[in-house]
Amino acid sequence: MKELLFDQFQQIINNSNEEDLVVLSKWMNGFEKKQSGEISTYINAGLHLEKTLTDDFCKVSIPVTPFIHNNFRTPHGGIIALLLDTAMGVLASHTLPENKAVVTTNLSINYLATVTERHLHAQASISHKGRQTIVTTGNVKDDGGKLVAIATGSFFVIQRSR
Repeated sequence: MKELLFDQFQQIINNSNEEDLVVLSKWMNGFEKKQSGEISTYINAGLHLEKTLTDDFCKVSIPVTPFIHNNFRTPHGGIIALLLDTAMGVLASHTLPENKAVVTTNLSINYLATVTERHLHAQASISHKGRQTIVTTGNVKDDGGKLVAIATGSFFVIQRSR
C-alpha cells in the first residue's frame, strides 16, 4: 500500500501547478496535526478548523482557500453548512453530561452574501434546551464582519456510545 501511495503522490506532485502544491501542502500540515492528536477529525484537519467554546457560545473558524471553493472560486455552500452544523452541534453537546451527545435533526440555512475575506467564522448560541431536543441559532461572518449566512439547527439528545 505504501509503495502505491508513494507512486501516486509522485505523479500528483509532477502534475501539480503552484496552486495545487499550496493546497496540498496546507492539507498535509492539517493531516500531521491529526496524526499528532492536536486536531480530532480528518475534516477539521483538512479545513484547519479552529474552535472557541464557552458554556453558552461556540465559534469555529477556517481560512478561505481554494480547497473549499466551488466553481465560482468562492466558498462552497456545503462548507458553510458544515461550519454552522459544527458550531451549533459542538455547543449543544457541550451543554450535556458526558454520557450524552447530540445528532442533527434539522438544519435550516439562509445564505446572504458571498465571501471575499480570508476567513469564515461561524458562531452559535442556544435558543432552547429541552430534555430530548436542543435548538440553536448560528451565523457565519467574514473577517470584516459581513454576514454571510444565518441558520437554526435542531439536535436530538442521544446516549453517547462508548
